[in-house]
Amino acid sequence: MKKNYLLPLCLVLLLCLSVPASAYLQPGSEAPDFAIAGLDGKKVRLSDFKGQIIVLQLGTTWCPDCVGQSADLMKIGPFLSDHGVVLVDVFIQEGRRSVGNFLRDKKFAMQMVPLLDDGQAHRAYQVYLIPRLLIIDQQFRIVHDGLRLGGDALQEKIAALQPPQKAEPASPPEKNPPCLPPR
Repeated sequence: MKKNYLLPLCLVLLLCLSVPASAYLQPGSEAPDFAIAGLDGKKVRLSDFKGQIIVLQLGTTWCPDCVGQSADLMKIGPFLSDHGVVLVDVFIQEGRRSVGNFLRDKKFAMQMVPLLDDGQAHRAYQVYLIPRLLIIDQQFRIVHDGLRLGGDALQEKIAALQPPQKAEPASPPEKNPPCLPPR
């Protein structure tokens, strides 16, 4: 009798685990755009930041892992700033007051754009689990899509997106005066 229930149970479990994984966007695909309000009420499009590296965080103020991801991002803020990264932090099902209180005493070293999702980002990115962290390159293509990402791994992925540094031309060798015989 137990064998009759085991197969359907395994299939249901497999289906439940595969739905969130299938919601992640494939690296190289274009990032879905949205236009949602910031804390000031003005609409912001994700595509407004095309040409920059975007770290897109989708989460809430009350989720412990979301708060931890925010703390990780703050720790590497100077690195993100030095590399021209903009953090777009989309708060799902949150009010202006709770997000304002959450951000009140935080100091971000990088450009940070807090947005209040009206459902557009949630639907566009098929958010099942939070925090959801994406890295979008300068061409508006997905580089990384997944759950929480540590600071070191994030820095590595961002560094890989930087254009190669041009080698500085070698300076001409110094001309040493000829040695003069002693007097």
